[in-house]
Amino acid sequence: MPDIETLTELSTKDLYEAEKLSIEKTPLFLVEGNFLTIKTKSGKITKLRLNSIQKMVLDKIKAIMDKGRPVRLWILKARQTGISTLIEAIIYAFTSQKDATNSLVVADDIDGANYIFSMQKFFQEMLDDHLKPALKHSNEKKLEFDNIHSQVLIDTSDNLNAGRKYTFRAVHLSEVAYFKDLKGLMLGLNQSVPNLPGTMIIGETTANGIGNQFYDEWQNAPTSDWETIFIPWFMVEEYSMNLLNGKLYPVESIEFINPTDKEKFLMDEGKLRLKWDLTDEQLNWRRWCIVNNCNRKVLEFNQEYPDSPETAFISTGDLFFDKEALKAQEIRKPIAVGNIVKEESMFVFRNDASGLFKLYELPVKNSQYSIGADPAEGLENRDKSSAIVLNKKTNSTVCSYNHNVPPDRFAEDLIKLGNYFNEALVACENKGYGYSVNQDLYKKYGRVYRKIKNRKGFTEPTMELGWNTNSATRSQMLSQLAEEIANGSTDLLDKDLIQECWTFVNNIQRGQPEAEKGKNDDLVMARAIAGEVRLEHPFKDTEFKKKKKVAYRGLSGY
Repeated sequence: MPDIETLTELSTKDLYEAEKLSIEKTPLFLVEGNFLTIKTKSGKITKLRLNSIQKMVLDKIKAIMDKGRPVRLWILKARQTGISTLIEAIIYAFTSQKDATNSLVVADDIDGANYIFSMQKFFQEMLDDHLKPALKHSNEKKLEFDNIHSQVLIDTSDNLNAGRKYTFRAVHLSEVAYFKDLKGLMLGLNQSVPNLPGTMIIGETTANGIGNQFYDEWQNAPTSDWETIFIPWFMVEEYSMNLLNGKLYPVESIEFINPTDKEKFLMDEGKLRLKWDLTDEQLNWRRWCIVNNCNRKVLEFNQEYPDSPETAFISTGDLFFDKEALKAQEIRKPIAVGNIVKEESMFVFRNDASGLFKLYELPVKNSQYSIGADPAEGLENRDKSSAIVLNKKTNSTVCSYNHNVPPDRFAEDLIKLGNYFNEALVACENKGYGYSVNQDLYKKYGRVYRKIKNRKGFTEPTMELGWNTNSATRSQMLSQLAEEIANGSTDLLDKDLIQECWTFVNNIQRGQPEAEKGKNDDLVMARAIAGEVRLEHPFKDTEFKKKKKVAYRGLSGY
């Protein structure tokens, strides 16, 4: 009969064998079963036990895999959520336990790369011997496992050729919003990672404003196979702080330009409490963090610890339009996309998925519209020729146009817009290509905006065709648009127009508001022009006048 020591050895051996078989079959068991070791923020060495956020993200990844789809995931997060650690653990699990698996980790800079790679090495160093694969090579660029032909490579985003020499099963992109050329890097990676089940590309990051390529990828994800996860600060369990003597951290410690900003902060805090069901302890930590970790600036806290994707992407520059008011603007799907064509002396709308016009409201008989247009400065530029049609009565966008077209084509399309929307007045910027556009409009359409002059209390149109955007009119029309957005008295509706508003900032160096570097403001300018023309030529209630005239005639015996 075997003694107790022999029985213990046998049971331990059986346990080890069972663990090894389970992990070989399902590598994620290495992550979920507390087998990996990490260094904590407090400097302790402990087993990786997934927090609620890490579990949520892992469940999402497993759900995608269970559907037999490749994992393509963008993760936007608050600081210190444990996501980088989770993804590194997943990368290590699959690469160390599977044959012929190449994985790649790309960080925004060399320090980030070294820090992340140290996780991989620590996983390997501290793993139990019965699960630990033998190493073939281990240096600052590679962790290669012996006998299974698998390896983890490390690189930085500066190397746009990262990954082009290999075929990868898994890729981790860390702090991807800070990559200098994300699109250039992805062009190579997308060819290196097969579009097959079991493969994954995961990009995670904190926000870096709107003017970067990650923002574009995030916005475009719904139209691709990529999925998105947002992780707000209040999901992090440790972001909570007990009140001192029952009082919240004082707001006097936060930088406010004027008392109005302080009042707005308190109002916003109340909205956050209700919207996300925040506790006093969470709000207390938020105030403390703004003062002690974010230079006393609410905007910097919102970037590092956002409560929503919209908050996270708020421009690092000084946004020209009111941020909260922009958040309230509804992005609406067009009721139709297509082209305006002339049929039997009538202008009609034909649906076409690749058409030039996005329609948000059909023209109504006797309704009145104003059209603002901003032509591209040159065909070689990235600027587009843009137009916005406004309903004069409701001050809402009814149609948008935003394309790279030559001036003569732009003039033709503006004529179509004008005719389709009840012979609306067209106001097109008259500089550059705008001169020829306005000449075509005048000759072929006639309903062209002409500059108005005030003389002795009277206004009269001049023969200057088109809208002249100069220092005075530019400031006036943009201020008017900003006021309408702040007051909620306009509905922008168009996704591209609203996104341009989010990248329209006060450029201190140039001394004027304009699009962030690399972004466009053509639709913003077209909308601002349309708004000014609406004020100069306001809505006239013809139905009211007609009824009033009929009533007058009745009283007079007609």
